[in-house]
Amino acid sequence: MAVQRALGLHHTLVTAIADLVDNSVDAGARNVLIRFLSTGHATVGLRVIDNGAGVDDVSIDAAMRYGTERVRRDNEHGHFGVGLKAASLSQADEVTVYSSAKGHTAVARRLSVAGRGDVPLVESLPTVAAESTLAAAHPRFPFETGTVVEWRGLRTFPMTSDHTEQSVWLETAIKDAQAWLGLVFHRLIERGLALTIDVYDTATLRAGAPRTVRAIDPFGYQRSGASGYPRDVTVDVGSGSTVALHVWPARSSLPAYTLDGASGRSAQGFFVYRNDRLLQSGGWLGVVRPRPEWALARVAVDLDDALARHMTINPEKARVTVDATLSSALRRVLTPDYLADAATAAKAARRVQRRPITVVEPGAGLPDAVADEFADSFTFTDTADPVDIGWRVLSVDRFFEVDLEARTLWLNARFRRQLGGTSRSNDDVPLLRTLTYLLAQEMFDSVRHSSRQTEQIEAWQHVLIAAMRAQEENGR
Repeated sequence: MAVQRALGLHHTLVTAIADLVDNSVDAGARNVLIRFLSTGHATVGLRVIDNGAGVDDVSIDAAMRYGTERVRRDNEHGHFGVGLKAASLSQADEVTVYSSAKGHTAVARRLSVAGRGDVPLVESLPTVAAESTLAAAHPRFPFETGTVVEWRGLRTFPMTSDHTEQSVWLETAIKDAQAWLGLVFHRLIERGLALTIDVYDTATLRAGAPRTVRAIDPFGYQRSGASGYPRDVTVDVGSGSTVALHVWPARSSLPAYTLDGASGRSAQGFFVYRNDRLLQSGGWLGVVRPRPEWALARVAVDLDDALARHMTINPEKARVTVDATLSSALRRVLTPDYLADAATAAKAARRVQRRPITVVEPGAGLPDAVADEFADSFTFTDTADPVDIGWRVLSVDRFFEVDLEARTLWLNARFRRQLGGTSRSNDDVPLLRTLTYLLAQEMFDSVRHSSRQTEQIEAWQHVLIAAMRAQEENGR
């Protein structure tokens, strides 16, 4: 039982919801509603409602038991047969399934645990409970048959009594769910699957306005960033398997490129699909190491039987790993020409982009993605050499030091741990490094400081040290 309870421990809220949506899709649902349940300002539960085929009493018993095996269709999105249980118990202490199938009496089962180490217990609820819950669902779409999965006793929802924090958390959770589900199911949404999210007030028995989950296609550009792409190439694993090489257009601000709201660089690499459901959103799977100049390179991989034999899907269906055979085959697919074309597209856009702001070039001490964004966003002055960023123990009244001779911006190592830094990293706390560098970089565009610059530096020191002390007080 310990192994069964361990399944799904790495689920996040959005990956757990996606696992339930998989079940809805497998049941033939064309509409799925994710409904947050609120009481006052507190979010107390979650429901996933679909208008699929529903299940009868035999099928629901099998779905709620561990160790039950059944034959799965090749086109199903469920992969391990434990998705409902693992996803639900990763988030909540109690999951109840209400379902109605054509020609069958409505059924309801509840799976619950009192603690993380307890054996999950299954109980059957009266037919009247199933009928009343389904009748009161009102999901705003045809609901003659279908299923309601409800989570209660949620461990991953905020326990704070602060109304503002509750509201901020809920709004963030909804936006995260829209982004993740829109990405993972984008092909199915484009083919007609309707996903919506709303908030239901358990006191007034009314639901708020529905939010639509829109498709976010990671290959949804209008014109390729390089000629000759996308290009289908064969993966040599003893079959006719192919993958599609893509080069995004440079400087795109489309949500389909900036998947996490960042620059898009974190999403270079492989996008792996199984039955049009996204399993891996970027990353090179250990085949090659990511590089900033490959930010426009994305490879679409649709799993067939041959590729699936060399790939392992993690229980949360949010990541895959490949064996040595497939890794070698994919490395041959990533030809120098392809990666060079992606890099050339990025460099060409940088040359023609208008960058009116000039700064001193940062050297070592920033993550590659941040350093590359500097190159994209600014013109580097040609009158000053690059400046490194590092830690050094300074006096207690100094937050930073501008070292013109060493061409280094030193941050006070006395505050490193308090600011979230670690001695094991040369580019830790990148936000602090970047902000301090933007503040002080112009001080390196000279051989000596003027009296006004010296006064500026001293003023900054006083304010930053005061902020540091205020942070220490707040942390006590």
